[in-house]
Amino acid sequence: MGLKESEDQAQAAIFSWAHWQQSKHPALKSMYHAANEGKRSRAAGANLKRQGMKPGVSDICLPYAAGGYNNLYIELKVGNNKASDAQLAFIDTINEIGGKALVVYEADNAIEVITAYLEGKIDSLEIVSDTYPADKAKITERVNKKRFIGFCGTDCRTCDNTGCLGRTV
Repeated sequence: MGLKESEDQAQAAIFSWAHWQQSKHPALKSMYHAANEGKRSRAAGANLKRQGMKPGVSDICLPYAAGGYNNLYIELKVGNNKASDAQLAFIDTINEIGGKALVVYEADNAIEVITAYLEGKIDSLEIVSDTYPADKAKITERVNKKRFIGFCGTDCRTCDNTGCLGRTV
């Protein structure tokens, strides 16, 4: 899509692409959008929470195992929008339990991520701080600061220990 796409337009483009790619990638038939955003009354919000709605759940879920991961979640953003703390916490949870979750900017990049995931090549993409494309990682750096701390407790951006198992950049 163009540079001025809205999040709604980007998401519609992704699902339109997915519809046309289902014969090539049948797993796309299971991809869905978790409609947990929007304005509601307090009562309606409380009722939805009782039914299992959670804040921060990513926009797109592909419940299919590929490339060593058990599912893919994408928090879709456009422009310079930032992921919320709840969205980043959800991404951390998915990544901790064996899924792959990312903040992805723009429809074309999301399609690239989904395709790479389905082909088992998602780890070949340059993903920084759970963000794709990498140059957008600086947008979420303020809230993603903990992602840069290795197991040794040192900020990976200033550390030259390339053997650290906790290294995230």
